[in-house]
Amino acid sequence: MRISLSRLATTLALAFTLPIAAVAESALPRVMVWTAYGTGAAGYAQAAALGGLLKFEENSNIRILPGRNDVSRMIPLKTGRAGYCLCGIASYFGQEGIFLFNKPDWGPQPIRMVLASQGTQSFGLAAAADTGLKHPSELKGQRIIFIRGADSINMITSAVLAYGGLTWDDVRRVDASGTNEAIEALINGHADIMPMSTRTPLMERIAASPRGISWLGMPNETPEEKAAWARAKQIIPYYLPQFETRGAGVSEETPWHGGGYALPILVTNADRDTDEIYALTRFVDEHYDEFKNLAPGAEGWELSRQVFDWVMPYHEGAIRYFREAGVWTEAHEAHNHNLLQRQQLMLDAWEEQLAASADLPLPEFQRSWMERRSQVLTAAGFDPGFQR
Repeated sequence: MRISLSRLATTLALAFTLPIAAVAESALPRVMVWTAYGTGAAGYAQAAALGGLLKFEENSNIRILPGRNDVSRMIPLKTGRAGYCLCGIASYFGQEGIFLFNKPDWGPQPIRMVLASQGTQSFGLAAAADTGLKHPSELKGQRIIFIRGADSINMITSAVLAYGGLTWDDVRRVDASGTNEAIEALINGHADIMPMSTRTPLMERIAASPRGISWLGMPNETPEEKAAWARAKQIIPYYLPQFETRGAGVSEETPWHGGGYALPILVTNADRDTDEIYALTRFVDEHYDEFKNLAPGAEGWELSRQVFDWVMPYHEGAIRYFREAGVWTEAHEAHNHNLLQRQQLMLDAWEEQLAASADLPLPEFQRSWMERRSQVLTAAGFDPGFQR
C-alpha cells in the first residue's frame, strides 16, 4: 500500500508532538503480548489495528502470536507467555474445562473478560432452500452435517435442535471432515442442513448453487419462542438471540432471526494488573471512532454493544472503567459475582478431580469430570449447561 508524503509527514508530526507526560503516566506496558487467530483472519486484523493505534497514541504496542487452533491460542495465556488471548468461544470452553480442555494438564482456567466484538457474527443452521425447511421443529428425520473436530460448530446444531424440541437422535447425522466437505455435501445432495455463520464467505457457494440457501428461523418474541430459546441455552449458555441482515442469503430485505455470540473475545487471566486492564479498556472506548473503521468486525467493540451479563466474569480493571462510564449496574455486579463464585467452584472441583481420578484412562477421566462438574454446579444452584 502506497502512503503519500504529506500523510506520512502529518503522522510523524503528530507522533513527535505526543505529550511526553501522557506516555509516562500510562499504565499500559511498552509491549503487550496477545495470541490471536492466524494472519488474514478478522481477529488478527483487529489486534493489529488496535496495536497501531496504541503505538501512535500511547507508545505501547501489541505483539501478536497467531495460533492455528483453539488450544494453540490458549496455551501462551496459560503459561504466561502471553497476557491476553483474542480468542473465540474456546475461551469459554477453557473456563469450563470441557472439550479439548477436559484433560489432566488443562482443566478450568481463571479467565477474565476485557471486551468483545458483539453482534458481528450470527450462527445457526443453513438448509438447502429446495428442502422447503424453515423452522428447527421441522428437522425430524433430516440429514444434518456433523463436522468432525469442530465442537463449537456442532454445539450450535445441538442448540438449534433443542430450540425445535429435538435432539441428534431425531435426525440423520452426516459426517464431514471440514467446512469445505460439508458445503460440497449440501451442494451435491448428500446432506440438507449444516451449521455455520451467515458471514462465512464459503456459504455463498451454497447460496449460488441450484439448491440455494435458507437459514432456519429462531425468533424470540412469543412465550413459546422464549421457551424454545431457554432450551437452546441449556445446551450452550453463550448462545444469544440475534437479528441478522448480512451474509449468504441474508439481507436488509430478507433478514434472519437467528442466534450468535461474541467473536472475537479479548480475555486475560484473573491476576493481570488491574491498572493495565483499566487503561486498555478506557483506550479502546475513547478511540472507538477511529478503531471501528480499521478492521472487519471492529464495530462490535463499541461499549454499548457489550453484554455485561454473559457467561464469563469481567476483569476488575475493565469493571472499574465500566463504572466510570456509567454502564455498569448493580445487577451486572451481582451477575459477575455469581460468575466468579461459579468459576471458583469448578477450580476447586478440578483439584478434587485430579486427586481422585488422575490415573484413569482419558475417556473415563473425561466422563468422570463432566459428572463431577455437573454435580457441583447443580448443587450450588448453577446450570451446568451442555445438556445434550
